[in-house]
Amino acid sequence: MSLVTKVKAANITNLSDARYCAGMGVDWIGFPVQQVNPTVFSEITGWLSGPQWVVELGSQPWGELAAYPTSVWQCLLADLDKALELPGRIMVQLELQDWPDAKANLLPSADRIEAIVISKFSGIPESDKKAVELISQHFPVLIDMNEVGYELVEILTWNTVGIQLHGSSEERPGLKDYTQLADVLEKLEVD
Repeated sequence: MSLVTKVKAANITNLSDARYCAGMGVDWIGFPVQQVNPTVFSEITGWLSGPQWVVELGSQPWGELAAYPTSVWQCLLADLDKALELPGRIMVQLELQDWPDAKANLLPSADRIEAIVISKFSGIPESDKKAVELISQHFPVLIDMNEVGYELVEILTWNTVGIQLHGSSEERPGLKDYTQLADVLEKLEVD
């Protein structure tokens, strides 16, 4: 399976979403540390191959992180310094309007930053597109599709490396509605 752009599946908390995303060829699968402990993380990732695993740190406190066998962490901009203490690479979640102030803090760590995940846009298409262009001059950019407010077709014309989608909870183990993920992933499949 091949997709026209890179995809990070975020907020994955169950094997059903993880297997679906891996089968569709996503590049990264993110697991929120507040919901997926190291045991569940190992159980889920033990069934999969292909994507890189990302531990999504969210708000602190994070707890013990050494038990997560990953080399990519995702943090909020406010927690960048703390996340840089971890081994491996970092994805930083950033609201678009924070870029001008965050740039000076992010540039010294450019070699450690896997991607900037943009959430929260101004809603002014040309302004947002130009801001993404400025960020992408320094870092790979992923657009969080849950908060973008623009159509996928438009986002695919922007200078980004890809998008971020979000998983959802299972009704019960093995019973899952993939509509939210499938709608986008099927549009991204290469014919």
